[in-house]
Amino acid sequence: MNKYIAKLREISGKPERLILGLMSGTSLDGLDISLCKVSGTGRSIDIEVIHFTTIEYDTELREKLFAIQSNDKTDTRLLTYLHSELGDLYGGWILNSLDDWGVNTGDVDLIASHGQTVYHAPAETGGSLNATFQIVDGDHIAQSTGIITISDFRQKHTAVGGEGAPLAGIFDEMIFQSESENRMLLNLGGIANFTWLPSKNNGGKIITGDTGPANTLINEAMKKYFERPYDEGGKVAAKGTVHSELVRYVLLEPYFRKPFPKTTGQEDFRLTYIEELMEGHQIKLTPEDLVTSLTAITSQSISRAADEVVGDQDFECYVSGGGVHNKTLMDDLQKRLSQAEFKSFDELGIPADAKEAAMMAFFANELVAGEGFPIPEITDEKIHLGKISLPF
Repeated sequence: MNKYIAKLREISGKPERLILGLMSGTSLDGLDISLCKVSGTGRSIDIEVIHFTTIEYDTELREKLFAIQSNDKTDTRLLTYLHSELGDLYGGWILNSLDDWGVNTGDVDLIASHGQTVYHAPAETGGSLNATFQIVDGDHIAQSTGIITISDFRQKHTAVGGEGAPLAGIFDEMIFQSESENRMLLNLGGIANFTWLPSKNNGGKIITGDTGPANTLINEAMKKYFERPYDEGGKVAAKGTVHSELVRYVLLEPYFRKPFPKTTGQEDFRLTYIEELMEGHQIKLTPEDLVTSLTAITSQSISRAADEVVGDQDFECYVSGGGVHNKTLMDDLQKRLSQAEFKSFDELGIPADAKEAAMMAFFANELVAGEGFPIPEITDEKIHLGKISLPF
């Protein structure tokens, strides 16, 4: 028997596993690494983030990824090269992080890598089936670290008829649903997604989906006009004035009229699209006013989604993702979601910045040790997400 198959069998039977979750979102800011202590499975699971770090992408890598992300035509040589290069790069970052934390690689049971999304294509965008594509080769990560690696979590979701996103609804329901408290878990990455978790006593329907852009348009504008990767603290947005007509035109787009659940990506929301809209309506803005207006598009699309799904119900709102550090965005959201009480995501037991990387650890744990889970409205059969890469 392959020694790593035997090791995988041993890992699956352990009462507690040490899993390293990796997440890099569409905002292209960097790699989140969460070292998680995981016990149990399914609704009985317990996840503790014991170490966390974010390694920022440098300008050169960010530009390479931007060149291949969400484009109908791309450089296949660069795409292929980055698939392998990022695997080796991640491996080095992982080893350095473990060394900084004083953790031996032999003590880590699994690596769970989300990968870098290159294209997201629900069937309604013109294909005959749902498809999504992430790069960062799991074999390269496993080979460079010597640790069994799980990757490609979104593919089984599409294979059984789902759109491959957002996966957060499965994780959120398993981990964070409350007996008595209505909750909205909002993630502000490149694209904003949420999970509506009515309390178990409420008996309402759990709904998850993408509301539209979060940081992606803001980041593009910051890169183009300010030569910065993002609007730190929302300071640029705080200086400008919202152009209400531009916001209105964007929110008239068909995606915002579709019912939940639904998913989207940067394929639908690029700065070029905003610029074409501005040209068509003869709108001229200063860079500050553009960033302010893009921030308003994010907050207003989220509040509209909340109105549609939640109505006038009171709820607790827990926010994760890079957008949580944008004070201008968060202040506007709190004004618009007046029925919500905003709370620190850390109160749920997982740091806000570490949430999505910890989610990858959850899915890897379920693949190796759990019974799987159904995907509501798609299949009642219990499925597992992820593919296994063995070292050597």
